[in-house]
This record gives sequence, C-alpha cells and structure tokens, in this order.
Amino acid sequence: MDYILLFIIIIIVVISVNFYNSKKSKEMRKDENIEGIISLKDEKNENYASIYAKRDYLLSQNELKFYKLLKGITTKYNLLIFTQVTLYEIINNKNSWNYADFNKIRSKSIDFVITDVNTKIKFCIELDDPSHLKEQRIARDNFIDSLFRDLGIKLLRIPVQSYYNLEVLENKIKELI
Repeated sequence: MDYILLFIIIIIVVISVNFYNSKKSKEMRKDENIEGIISLKDEKNENYASIYAKRDYLLSQNELKFYKLLKGITTKYNLLIFTQVTLYEIINNKNSWNYADFNKIRSKSIDFVITDVNTKIKFCIELDDPSHLKEQRIARDNFIDSLFRDLGIKLLRIPVQSYYNLEVLENKIKELI
C-alpha cells in the first residue's frame, strides 16, 4: 500500500513539473514573439536619421535668456524650474480610456513649471513670443488658459522682451507663491 501511495505522489509531482515547464515554455515563446515583433519593426526603420533630427538646444534663445533671469528669482525663494513640460505631466486625464481628451494635452507643453523643492507645482509660465499671435497658436493658448483656470493652476504669461524688469517679475512671482 505504501508503494502505491508513493507511486501516486511521484506521478503527481511529474505531472506538476511538466505542467509548470509547459507553462514557462509558452511564456518564453510569447516573450520571444514580442522581441521578434520589436526587432522586425526596428529592422524596417534601421536608419532613424532619415525620419528624425537631433535638436541641439532644449530652449530657444528667448527662453534661455528668460530662464537665466528666472533662475535667480526662484533660487532666492527655494523654488525649482522645469522647462518644456508636457501638459500630461501636469494634468491627469480622469477618463484614461478617452484618447480624444488625452490627445488634446499630449503634444502641448508649458515653457516653465515652477515647483517647491518637493516638486509640488506652484505655478506655470508661458513666454509669449510672436508665434503666439498666429491664429492656431491663439486657439491653443485659449485652450490652455481655460484648462488651467478650470483646474486652478496658476499661469503667468510673459511677453518676450529685450529687457525684463526683474523687480516687476519678482513681485509677480511672489504673488503666485
């Protein structure tokens, strides 16, 4: 009787091991399939330089000039500056399944996001250059203004200037923090 029980236990163990190995094998084949799909896609577009070009600078010259001025003020008030932040990093889409709503924010960015040292968003800054006078850009700016107003996100719009009054800029920032 003990031999029969031992035999049954061995059979159960063998079946369990085979089942486990079979399942693992299927998972590995699935992973290999995914890698195969990825590598096939990569082989299609071997030379990404024919599609994309590297940008040399993150900020325009006007944005860089403003950033350097802003840096002095934000450092004084123990704030951090993040540049070119996409809206979806600032705003959560409540209906994550609704791609139309997500698409409205995914390709738009804010020039400067000012946070405390724990990265809690305090306010945002848009540096408005002449491109903001174009019809399409006006519509985008109106959308962002409405969106930020509805969500209670403070937004400071600063027109590009050859000279910025640091005292006025600092006072505006103090009002927002």
